[in-house]
Amino acid sequence: MSAQPEWLSRRPGGVTLRVKSVPRSRHTRAVDVYDGMLRVHVAAPPHAGQADAALCAYLAGAAGVRAPAARVWRRLAGGRKLVEVDGDPAALSARLVAAMAGLDRPDPGSPAP
Repeated sequence: MSAQPEWLSRRPGGVTLRVKSVPRSRHTRAVDVYDGMLRVHVAAPPHAGQADAALCAYLAGAAGVRAPAARVWRRLAGGRKLVEVDGDPAALSARLVAAMAGLDRPDPGSPAP
């Protein structure tokens, strides 16, 4: 089994993801890993929680669970967030790693687009 990615950590009852959210994007999708965070473009605007709801729905779908199982646990500066997804930690980890397997990993010294 490969090592767990740095943007994903297991906790009792689920997993926590370190995410950099980019609202008002063309599509909602994970684009890459940058500075230890999963960067996700979100089509919804950052108004009245719309971007957070879209982010949680996207990550829940990637984890194979219903949208209410995912929630923003903590908001940090610059669109960085900690998102918790409830369920079996091993199964969630496996599904999320498989769903994000094709992401490019840019050079940490390069600026974020």
